[in-house]
Amino acid sequence: METYALGDIHGAFRALEQVLERSPFRPGIDRLIHLGDVSDGWPDTAECVERLLNIPNSIWLQGNHDWWTAEWMATESPREEVNMLWYQQGGRATFESYERKPKEQTERHFRTFFGKQLPYFEDEVGNLYVHGGYDPDLPIAEQDPYSLIWDRTLWRNGMFAEDYHECFIGHTPTWPASAVPCQRANVWNLDQGAAYGGQLSLMNVRTKEFVQSDVVQTLYPGVKGR
Repeated sequence: METYALGDIHGAFRALEQVLERSPFRPGIDRLIHLGDVSDGWPDTAECVERLLNIPNSIWLQGNHDWWTAEWMATESPREEVNMLWYQQGGRATFESYERKPKEQTERHFRTFFGKQLPYFEDEVGNLYVHGGYDPDLPIAEQDPYSLIWDRTLWRNGMFAEDYHECFIGHTPTWPASAVPCQRANVWNLDQGAAYGGQLSLMNVRTKEFVQSDVVQTLYPGVKGR
């Protein structure tokens, strides 16, 4: 079994399909760890969630945009009552994606996907997977899950992920400075700006071999992402 880490999708179903097709990832044999932010930006969040739900041996981490989406799903707020920060930061696309779907699908995704996302994951070889970052000076189990989806300090300061072999994150786009996955200390960043003008990345954690989608904007001509 190989382990693959998948960067921030942000509703780009067409990009998700591309990386799955281009990668040697074997559904049902290999493990897929999505680093969070399936939601918000491109118009196909519901399709992305449905696709991930149908990949066996998957682990889904919660991103800050997923947290906003889950909050909206829990309240079922109408458009005029939604969190406007979320709505303006890509949530509109997610809202409209689920408006096009039966209410039962929204409820199922809340229950079986957004309600099952993890704040972090530690694998059997000592790697950590977390959406945003963490404070290396504190045991991760003692840290606020909200901080784990928002904190950018680990990446921005080039800090070493103490107590772990390697750490894999998303949340802070490397694009446009880098269009490919980047490493600082023992931390790998797999957010290559798919929400904007970048690409979606899928990496083999052991070998560091990766595939990418086309520039996501070219997959959605005439559509604005985040």
